[in-house]
Amino acid sequence: MPASPIPLDAVEALEVRARAQEADGNWLGLVETLAQLATILKEDHDEARARSALEQAYRVAGTLADEPAMAPALHQLGVLYHLQGGWDRALELYHRALTLHEQAANRAGTAVTLGAIAEAYMGKGAFRQALETYEESLALKTELQDEPGITLSWNNVGTLKARMGDVSGALEAFTKSLHMQERLGDPLGRAATLANIGSLHLRRENWLEALAAFTQALAFYERGEDPAAMAVTLNSLGLIQRRLGDFEGAYQRYATARRLAEASGDQLRATVPAYNMALLHEERGEYREALRLMEQVISLDKRIGHPDLRRDLETFGRIRAKLDRERDERPSA
Repeated sequence: MPASPIPLDAVEALEVRARAQEADGNWLGLVETLAQLATILKEDHDEARARSALEQAYRVAGTLADEPAMAPALHQLGVLYHLQGGWDRALELYHRALTLHEQAANRAGTAVTLGAIAEAYMGKGAFRQALETYEESLALKTELQDEPGITLSWNNVGTLKARMGDVSGALEAFTKSLHMQERLGDPLGRAATLANIGSLHLRRENWLEALAAFTQALAFYERGEDPAAMAVTLNSLGLIQRRLGDFEGAYQRYATARRLAEASGDQLRATVPAYNMALLHEERGEYREALRLMEQVISLDKRIGHPDLRRDLETFGRIRAKLDRERDERPSA
């Protein structure tokens, strides 16, 4: 089912609170309320109002003196910009929060914010700075014996090293994370790490190793009842089985991934396996069935403003040309 919309009264309550805090000059409270408001509006896909609340919170935060109580609000604002790819503003806010945590000797807050800074650097493509910051965060989390935090950091380091092209370093980091997740009994964490390991093997075209990792990941996602992650994993399994020549198995993986994505209301994700199903039909020379699926994909593309619309139209044109050529070459009666 599609995600339920945010109750209107929750948004109105935050807006009323924000107006009261502004009238009273409670600026720190206003920043926190606006950050909460931006978060739930974003979850409800009301991007314009979410950005308006976020920008207001940013302006108010810029007028405040940095005090320890501001650190959580600054961090949350940073997260919101981070999620939208506003790396520079996110880093500015994270660094202000970090300074406050360090001044208050809040080592746990320092470790978490360092991790957020590293993620923002990674998003920005500043990989060396990201790695150095992750190492700082890891060292502090190790001192604090924060095993869940360490596990998350190793996973992030693995993702970073994969993006840097250091496949062996990434695999080592993911393996460290996986061992800790096994000890902590974290099935969804294990699933995510196994999927990351599977992606590394996929990149190296180690099909059997990738198949094993994604199959294990799928079992953990099924146990945790995470349909969105299951859909992504099934699509990866379909790709692997296609490479191994198992077309029927690949098609079933794609079809199940599509059903899961559609059932959860995620039309964007549903287009990926549908497109891959069309490619399988194309490979088999089943052009009419491929075109039927591509028509469905393109219809969704147009409805949701999918960035792959141009590619999908080109794929449709290529398959249509093959069908026309096949018809022209068919001997006449």
